[in-house]
Amino acid sequence: MTTKWLTPEQAIVKANLTVTSETLKSYISEQQGKTTAEEQFQALGLLFDRERLRAGKANFLQLLEPVSDENSYVKDEIDSHQLNDDDTETSATNSVNQLEPFIFEQCKVQIVITLLPTEQLMSRPVMIAASSHGDFPVVAMLNQDELGDLPSAIVQLLDELKADFPNRQIRRNIAQTKVVKTNQPPTAQTPTRTETASSDTTKPVSNTTQISLF
Repeated sequence: MTTKWLTPEQAIVKANLTVTSETLKSYISEQQGKTTAEEQFQALGLLFDRERLRAGKANFLQLLEPVSDENSYVKDEIDSHQLNDDDTETSATNSVNQLEPFIFEQCKVQIVITLLPTEQLMSRPVMIAASSHGDFPVVAMLNQDELGDLPSAIVQLLDELKADFPNRQIRRNIAQTKVVKTNQPPTAQTPTRTETASSDTTKPVSNTTQISLF
């Protein structure tokens, strides 16, 4: 199943968030200290693609992990006219979260581990976010050394991800090429003109030799 790109309004519904679309959009223009927009979206369980945003795409967010269908009252496909009713859909989603008790073993808990990029030789920074009931996540920042050894299942997933990097690079290059072609203005074609030699014998003969280039 292909992961769909979402608008901020769609991401709020899909990820059961309580923030507004204006708050999500403010992450792009307002940087909180050393925290980047990518890190703020990741803390909410969202992937932010800055390249799609620069290309003028309204849907520049993805879910970092799929949301289970059992707690979703929203259809997979959200038409543009449904976005006007995002407050109603968000209320319906929140009511589902309220059905879950505040007992750790009996509610859905989302944990997101994000390995942040680094160009230094020191330990890689890691951000961990945990959330439940569609509420704001709690976030912790630490180094990968502090995180310790990851479970074998996670290590296997990361190995599969790294092995798929070449394919992901190709897909991104193809997507960028399509964006460039779409944004390029149409090239105006110059009409071809033909030159014909005059057959009028009454004109004075010229010593200049004319060569037709067409």
